[in-house]
Amino acid sequence: MDIFAANPLLIRQPKRFMRDVSDYEVFDPHGRQIAWAREQGADGGMQVLRHLAKSTGGFERRVHVTDLYGHQRLAVQKHWSWMTATTSVNLPDGQPVGTIEQDLKFFGSKFTLLDAWKRQVGTIEGDFIGLDFRICDHNAHEVARVDRQLPDLGELFTSADSYALHHRYPTLPEPLRTLVVASAITIDLVLREGR
Repeated sequence: MDIFAANPLLIRQPKRFMRDVSDYEVFDPHGRQIAWAREQGADGGMQVLRHLAKSTGGFERRVHVTDLYGHQRLAVQKHWSWMTATTSVNLPDGQPVGTIEQDLKFFGSKFTLLDAWKRQVGTIEGDFIGLDFRICDHNAHEVARVDRQLPDLGELFTSADSYALHHRYPTLPEPLRTLVVASAITIDLVLREGR
């Protein structure tokens, strides 16, 4: 099963304590792991800096999505940010797919999906508490949904989060298809990691 074909695509963070490194496990609908996503470049100095900072939500994070055969499928990079964040999505060879830009919104959350030429191809809009996110194309037609699942008892005191990406259509045009797959990790990187 491929990360682009699994529906729903389940993204879970392993349970971790006192560790501020972005790490995700990716599963198919049957609970079989099909990929993982791990932060790159978080060396010892960065770990110390993150440990000393109150909030590391604005810090840059580079995550590579790799299949079980060790082949990189995507690179997701959240850039340094202050009020709103920009996240780049690239193919393994460095070719840009597009960006997911956080919009300034005081209640709920909203993102704009842009292609490599900065043309809008869709949006992500979250509810007030950040549990459900609708992904729409440029015509405001819903094409997918991301649900953040409430933590179980074992995850309650950790920074682990779980997401389910539900596609409404088996295929979408590029770059929307790839940006939709990257959206669950992006939502977590921007809204949850380092908080």
